[in-house]
Amino acid sequence: MYTPKLTRETNWDTIAAFIKENGFGLLINVDDAGVPHATHIPMTLVEKTPGNFVLHGHIARINPQWEYFSKGDTLAVFSGHHAYISSSWYEKEKIPTWNYMAVHIHGQIRIQDEAEVIAALGSLMDHYEAASACPVHITDIDDKTLGNNVKAIVGFELTVRDVNANYKLSQNKKDTDYFSVIAHLRALGDENSLRVAAEMEARRAAEK
Repeated sequence: MYTPKLTRETNWDTIAAFIKENGFGLLINVDDAGVPHATHIPMTLVEKTPGNFVLHGHIARINPQWEYFSKGDTLAVFSGHHAYISSSWYEKEKIPTWNYMAVHIHGQIRIQDEAEVIAALGSLMDHYEAASACPVHITDIDDKTLGNNVKAIVGFELTVRDVNANYKLSQNKKDTDYFSVIAHLRALGDENSLRVAAEMEARRAAEK
């Protein structure tokens, strides 16, 4: 992902929080012929040892993508809130654009053993069940059902080696246009627009 210096996010705490909030990502690698394979899946960021982070996830065993995990680097893509920016919101400029936040993680991938898969599934369930009125835990699944489902998937651990985060949020605009964008996004009122506006407002305030 091309990331200009002006829009590049390098604060790891900010990036980690982004991944945790936007954990449904895109896992990409290539096969022997160089053909790309991609699967949309939830992934969990784990601090394996102090300062050493990995991503845990799984795909269906019937999905051939896992057979090429050892062929080279794997890319995990996480996308956040985004919004169209109309040029009518600027004083003079007439070129519209798109504001967005995205994180790319590159690294080597390792297939997990059964115990690791079950532990990762448990953590995944606990994370997303936390908001449920009646949370379900992996221990609520009977051994036979759990065993059959574990056999049908391939769990993996992706080492977080290279991190590329792009927060394209009108950083190149003067205050008049910048705050006009924020006001118009707030007026639109949808979740994407409101979240982009909030992020822009917080970042410009932090610069003061």
